[in-house]
Amino acid sequence: MKIRQILHYFLLVILLLWSLCTTAQNTVINGVCLDNRNKPIRDVGIYTIDSTILAVTNKDGQFALKHSLPGDTIYASHLSFENITYVIDSLDINKKIVLKMTPTRLQLPEVEFVENLPHVAYDNKVVTVKDFEINEKGIYLLAQRRRNNAVLHLNFACDTLTEFKISPDYYNIFKDVYGEMHIVSDNDVWQIGHKTLRDKVFDMELLYNYPLAEFISVFGNIACVTDSVLVVGKYFYFNQEIYYYYYEIDGDQQPHEFHHCVNVEGRDFIYFSLKNKWGLPERSGNMFLKPTYDPIFAYDNKLYLFAFDEDKIFVYNNLGEVIHEYPLTLHKYMHWSGKMKLIKKWGKKVIMDDATGKFYTIFVDNGVTTIKRINIETGTTDKTFVIGGFAFIENLRIYNGKAYFLYKNDNTRNSRLYEVTIE
Repeated sequence: MKIRQILHYFLLVILLLWSLCTTAQNTVINGVCLDNRNKPIRDVGIYTIDSTILAVTNKDGQFALKHSLPGDTIYASHLSFENITYVIDSLDINKKIVLKMTPTRLQLPEVEFVENLPHVAYDNKVVTVKDFEINEKGIYLLAQRRRNNAVLHLNFACDTLTEFKISPDYYNIFKDVYGEMHIVSDNDVWQIGHKTLRDKVFDMELLYNYPLAEFISVFGNIACVTDSVLVVGKYFYFNQEIYYYYYEIDGDQQPHEFHHCVNVEGRDFIYFSLKNKWGLPERSGNMFLKPTYDPIFAYDNKLYLFAFDEDKIFVYNNLGEVIHEYPLTLHKYMHWSGKMKLIKKWGKKVIMDDATGKFYTIFVDNGVTTIKRINIETGTTDKTFVIGGFAFIENLRIYNGKAYFLYKNDNTRNSRLYEVTIE
């Protein structure tokens, strides 16, 4: 009798546990994520406390949890909003969970989008533009025709002012830190000059010729220049460190350390991930790394260093002395772990408008380029322009509030010069 009672109770326990498991498996807890204006937020990740993904909200901000139970802790994560943690209650099984999310502090409340369509700036279908550069004198094109190549000098209305024929060996136009133009081949470099008459430019000419190796040795490391100092940059440790030095133009002509930029993660990657059988780092580590990007610019006799590896912008006077220091966060986002992570779509590019002194950065998503204007004092962006309909543009330049780029879009497959107003 006792054995039968024990078996009876054992079966009852099994049936009860099976019933509870079946109920848990069939229970679906629904929820919705809303912003502070009660508008749904799509693409919010819903995670367990140990970072296991449970669901992602749809376009209506809704999600469903199929394997969660009362007492479980979940949290919602989105790039543009602060993370939110929620403990599921037994009452949530019969009603919808509402998660109210607040915008992250890194997101500006108002971002201005500029809508404008790029158009062909230099309209000549039989010419393909191999390269171009811009300075205060106008636009310089390296043009390839069916029978010859030429350097064209255009005004800002893109009318041809003058031109001269060159060998097809010259494939690049290089603008040095002084704004002077050069044409470059695999062997040598020529500086482009202008003939003048009574202070009026009327023709172009080739002034000075340098062997390519000599030219690179002179200009290759120069980063920028003011009226008092010349700044050079040199890479070290598999290009994961940059030492910036300055030379006093009228001083002792000796290098003075200006700033040392270090990509710590890049160095650690080399040292800890790529070791040979003796435990020493392999020199092949540089195959997997790009040079660290911490550019410096000169404008209005000031120097602007974008130290992305330190998340800071340094502003110096013309003598190389720090006069301002600002945060720099445009290239990162707040990860659900609480750490700042690099935005993968960031193009690692800062462009200075030489005419206005404004700075821009780019983000690339599936070949589509987005230009964002940098707010120096906040280290974020405050204006956005999307170059829609032009995937994989080339040679982006910005001058006097206009963006210029090369693009192939006709049957001839010629690269043509486009422009669009972004300011």
